[in-house]
Amino acid sequence: MRRLIINADDLGSGSERDRGIFQSFSEGIVTSASLLANGPSFASAAAAARQSDLPLGVHLNLADGLPLCGAIHGLCTASESFPGKTELRRFLSGATIDAAPLYRELAAQIERVLDAGIVPDHLDTHQHFSLFPVATTIILTLATDYAIPALRLPVPVEPPNADPGGELGKEMNLYRRLAPAFAATVRASGLATPAGLFGMPILNRLNLQNLGDTLRSIPEGTWELMVHPGYPDGDSFFSGAERQEELLALTSPIIATELRRCGITPITFRELACGS
Repeated sequence: MRRLIINADDLGSGSERDRGIFQSFSEGIVTSASLLANGPSFASAAAAARQSDLPLGVHLNLADGLPLCGAIHGLCTASESFPGKTELRRFLSGATIDAAPLYRELAAQIERVLDAGIVPDHLDTHQHFSLFPVATTIILTLATDYAIPALRLPVPVEPPNADPGGELGKEMNLYRRLAPAFAATVRASGLATPAGLFGMPILNRLNLQNLGDTLRSIPEGTWELMVHPGYPDGDSFFSGAERQEELLALTSPIIATELRRCGITPITFRELACGS
C-alpha cells in the first residue's frame, strides 16, 4: 500500500500564492495545506479554506514576518520582525534559550487558526525549525496542549546523492544531521506522523518531470510530499515563477494519471491520525 499526503505550504503568505494553492486542491492532486497564522493574507485564506473544506495544519513560523505576541528578545530584529531562517537557526543552536516566549508565540499562532473556525489536523514548521531540539520539545508540548493529532516528519526520503549543491545542499546536510534525533523523539511521543518527507532536495524545482519521477520513486508505506504551488506575486519572497511551474505540474492530467498508475492513495493528515 502506498499512501501520500500532498501538502501545500505557506497558505496565507499572499493572495496569489493562496490562489495557486486552492487551485492545486480543487483541480490537482494536493490534499491539504499549512496555514501561516501571521501571514498577510491569513484572514482571506482561512475564510476560503472553510468554504472549500481544504484540510489545514498550522505552519508554525519563527523565521519571517511579524510575531503575533511582540518581539522575542534575542531573536527578532530591531524592527521587531522575525530574522529570517539563517538567524533563526543560529538562535536555536544557542546554548541557553528561554523556551517560554517561543511557546507563547507559537501558541498564539495556533489560537489564531482556531479562532478563525479551523480545527487543524497537524503541525509543521516554516523552514523546518522543528528539527532543532529546543523547538522539538516546544512543538510536542503544543501538540499535546491543543490536541493536534499529527506532525510533519521532515526526514528526507531521497538519498543524499539526490541533494543539490549550493545553499540548498548545505541546508540538506543540516536536515540530514538533525532528522534522526527528531524522528526518534517524535515517534516516542505517540503522535501520528508520515514515515518521511519527499520533496526537500527539489525545493523550487518541482516541475512536471521531477514530480513524475518523485511519484514513481515512492515505496510502500505512508509518506508526505511537500509542495509550494502559486502564482507570481510581485516582490514577495514566498512567490516566483517556480511556484507557477509547480502549480502546472500539480494540476496536470498527466500527473493525476501517474498517481493512479503508481497505485498511490492520496490522503490527509487527519486520515493518517485516524488510522494510526
